[in-house]
Amino acid sequence: MSAASRPYVTVEAVAASSSTPIVRAPARVAFRDGAVSQVNMPLTGRVTEVHVKTGDRVKTGDPLVTLTSPDAAAARAQVAAAIAEHDAAMHEVTRQDTMAKSGVGVDSERVAAQSKLRQSEAELARAQTTSSILGGGGGSVVVLRAPIDGTVITRRATVGAVAQPGGDPLIEIGNPTALWVIAEVFERDIAQVREGADVDVELSTHTQPIKGHVVSIGSALTGSLRTAPVFVMLDDATGARSGMFARASIKAPAGQQSIVLPTEAVLVKDGKTYVVYVKIGDDLYAPRNVDVGPSVDGKVEVTSGLKIGDKVITKGALLVDNASEQLL
Repeated sequence: MSAASRPYVTVEAVAASSSTPIVRAPARVAFRDGAVSQVNMPLTGRVTEVHVKTGDRVKTGDPLVTLTSPDAAAARAQVAAAIAEHDAAMHEVTRQDTMAKSGVGVDSERVAAQSKLRQSEAELARAQTTSSILGGGGGSVVVLRAPIDGTVITRRATVGAVAQPGGDPLIEIGNPTALWVIAEVFERDIAQVREGADVDVELSTHTQPIKGHVVSIGSALTGSLRTAPVFVMLDDATGARSGMFARASIKAPAGQQSIVLPTEAVLVKDGKTYVVYVKIGDDLYAPRNVDVGPSVDGKVEVTSGLKIGDKVITKGALLVDNASEQLL
């Protein structure tokens, strides 16, 4: 090493470390699975009144949208017709049973009456199911009601608009207490993340990080950045809002005693060989090939090639070997 380089180079003795690495990742707050309910129109109809606006808190059963629909009137009329047909079929079965007991009945007519009763029961059940989907109201009026407690997060319904089955939901309701954080962890760091790991989540609205833990790890990488979603349950979601940006610090499990160096201490030759410079005498340093694990938070574990007590260049290694690149 030249005398001019000496002030800019730091040499440290290798020591064992058991510190817990930290995986940091960008994140966002989102509703948990099942915490959002979409309200759609089961039949074609026209909106006549909207009872809520975005941000309103609602409870289960509260009216959301009122519509008129000729199909609704027809569906409810079918229920009345099905009830009348079912009553007539029951009366006929009773009459046939009475005649059979008196010895004047005809078996074929009795079997036919029983078959018609079963058909009427099935038709009544179908008509009642269709009518129940329409919610409150009568005739052609349909009242869509809140299926869960929560906050209105989207309102697409407007007075006069025509709503159809299969279209965009008229209202979306989210449960504000059912939130989690989705951290986008890079491919190189995902091996360090375990279910149950402690997490600190930073939000712009909080002065202190919120505690949480990993509940699930996505099995597929997404996007051009090659990240996997890591789902974090917050210990206290008070003040958090769906859509907020966050930053997650995930604590990887502490391993056995290992050698950990700053990433700038490890140089890369030919894009595949990892090298550190070890002191072998006064101002004399020799390259030594090493194997490394994934880099996390500016640190990298050296899995082989060094032993405790070796003195290595931890800062300024490029001044010794400017033909290599630093491990980033």
